[in-house]
Amino acid sequence: MLKVLIVDDDSAARTNLKTLIDWERNGFEICGEASNGFTAIQIINSEVPDIVITDMSMPVMDGVALIEYLVQNFPNIKTIALSGYEDFDYVRQSMKNGAVDYLLKHRLNCGLLLNVLKSARENIFRSKDENDKRLKLQEQLFASRSILRQNFITRLVLGGINEMDEIRQKMNEIGMELDTRNLAVAAAQIDDFHFIEGRFSIKEMDKLISSVIDISTEILKDAGRSVIAYLGGGKFAILFSFGDIRSDLYIYNQIITTINRIKTSIKRYLNITACFSVSNIFNDITEVSRHFKEAEAVLMDKFFKGKDKILGKPCESYTGNEFMNLDINDERNITASLKSLDRRKLRDCIDGVFGKIIERKASYKSIYMICAELINIVNRVARECAVDVKMIYSDGDVPYNEIKKYETIMEVKNWILGVYEKLISLLEKLKINPDYNEPTRRAMEFIQKNFAKNISLNDAAEYAGVNSSYLSRVFKEDCGKGFIEYLNLVRVEHAKRLIENGDAKLKEIVKEVGFNSYTYFFKVFKDISGMTPLEYEELCKV
Repeated sequence: MLKVLIVDDDSAARTNLKTLIDWERNGFEICGEASNGFTAIQIINSEVPDIVITDMSMPVMDGVALIEYLVQNFPNIKTIALSGYEDFDYVRQSMKNGAVDYLLKHRLNCGLLLNVLKSARENIFRSKDENDKRLKLQEQLFASRSILRQNFITRLVLGGINEMDEIRQKMNEIGMELDTRNLAVAAAQIDDFHFIEGRFSIKEMDKLISSVIDISTEILKDAGRSVIAYLGGGKFAILFSFGDIRSDLYIYNQIITTINRIKTSIKRYLNITACFSVSNIFNDITEVSRHFKEAEAVLMDKFFKGKDKILGKPCESYTGNEFMNLDINDERNITASLKSLDRRKLRDCIDGVFGKIIERKASYKSIYMICAELINIVNRVARECAVDVKMIYSDGDVPYNEIKKYETIMEVKNWILGVYEKLISLLEKLKINPDYNEPTRRAMEFIQKNFAKNISLNDAAEYAGVNSSYLSRVFKEDCGKGFIEYLNLVRVEHAKRLIENGDAKLKEIVKEVGFNSYTYFFKVFKDISGMTPLEYEELCKV
């Protein structure tokens, strides 16, 4: 529906217009009526009609003045002049001022009114299409220029352009106003980017990055001539330029205030955090790349200092080459506490190892090597105790690569502790003790390797090199469970792992862990776990 306002000082003329056609049936609605131009303006400001049909000769404010007002203040509203022969000069003036058509009162009829209204409607839609195209073109030009600016800053900070003449030429081409003196560059990195990227689709990630840039760009408007660019991998560069400002203290205060606003805004609106670091102030724009590398190196300090921070001087460790590995006494103590299932002693040992790492500010290579050695201890003890390592780590994860996903030393430590806790829990659940008799340990090893098959006590006894009667007695004495009871326990624990991963259906899991009967699987699972597989599945979804 297009909204129409009727303006005429003659009430009979207004009534005639209102009743001449079925307005709504023809796609129009009368949104109001006025007796002069002044009253009409008050209605126009509140209703904003699409079309105004106005008489030319009216008291207070005539049609010519009203049309002039609309052209200046509401150029999208189309006007139709309404007049008699004696007012034809008015009509001519109104057409000159922007009226799209006119109606002579003495010739007015249903068909003529409809034709003029339809002509106005076509004019409105045509103008709208042209305006939409113009806006779209402006958006495309703005987006294109924005991309060019992003590319320019990216090349600048990564060293792809470092000649002053070329820099000035590029800035002129893309219309970028950037001072070449009193500069500083900040490096920024979204925290936990690897995990965020794993949860979001490509489209969602593009939207997230665009939102960070939009929020930052709006805030940077208050920080001189400054610009942000995305470098990939959750990393950004922010180039600050302050021109003739000579006070370093003022510049740093401006930069830190701006970064704090960006940090707070992305946390509030996007629910993400980031770390920032700022270079020294410099006066040569060709040196942007070198100063960005220095700021980028400071970001590595997040590993020891934590996330959601503006970082200062880099840790001394990044300039040293000291090598550090796991002390032999630490290795022995960790292994002993793991085999004895002593959680407190184990945590104290690992706390001690990471305490040394932090105190000595060990290099990343050293930290990685120490963590790899800690994982090797877990894997070795698991093998010795006949525990399938697949039950310790998340499905498909390579533990040595898992370390690299974490961004702070405390996260790495907590992940290592989680791995050790998982092994201790499994050793407790599976009643495994390295001090068991050799036949028992051999039988447990056989079960772990073959639980998915149709195996028996005789098969395990043959593998252990003893007769079945002896194995049955020793096995029960060591772990307090019979062979079949223990076999079912192992099968249920593997079933739990598969349910937790959520990749397989229950009917597939039943066969995969060695049960032949779906009903028997349900009974055994509930006897051991205290709940049905379906209930456990729902619990894992929470």
